[in-house]
Amino acid sequence: MIAAIAGPSAPPVAGFVESAFNPMVYQAVERCLTAGPGDGSRTAMVLASTMGDAATLDLGSRLLVAGQVHNPLLFMQSTANAVLGRLSLEFAITGPLLCLSTVADPAGELLATAELLLEDEELDRIVLIGVELTGTERTTAAYRAFRTGPPTADLAVAIVLDRDDPVPSLPPDIPPTPSGEYGTLRGLVELAARIQGTTS
Repeated sequence: MIAAIAGPSAPPVAGFVESAFNPMVYQAVERCLTAGPGDGSRTAMVLASTMGDAATLDLGSRLLVAGQVHNPLLFMQSTANAVLGRLSLEFAITGPLLCLSTVADPAGELLATAELLLEDEELDRIVLIGVELTGTERTTAAYRAFRTGPPTADLAVAIVLDRDDPVPSLPPDIPPTPSGEYGTLRGLVELAARIQGTTS
């Protein structure tokens, strides 16, 4: 297993503007796939996020409501699969690309999806990605309804799980609805840290 974490300092990616969401995903996945190259035809990528790229979505909406000229780069960038498509081209990944929206447990949902995907004998590895932004006024209100919270900083986590790897269990001290410094990504960050600790 390989894991990587990216923050708001991730370098920009051509074609993606305004938001840290896609650059963070790109950097975290790039680090993993560069450290552990493999057969892209037998690789899948799964991204989970509670709020998605809210920064881009909200900016596009504000421009529309204000009657301003809409920036075409703000359209597709509001969907998480845009950056997965970019990564699939660069790393020749032709397996499934999936995006999930989960309220409180991205790590659990990603691991369950990985187990399901690895039942397909045509796949050998899964890239699991969790990403969350600190949020906007709209998403902060939504988090209150979920009784959890955003991370204190923009964050993306990527983990590559190979067929020969045992599907990891979440640390037992991680509650199903984590909150605090890492928001809903806490379980995934803890898991990534443990993987990095065993491979460093």
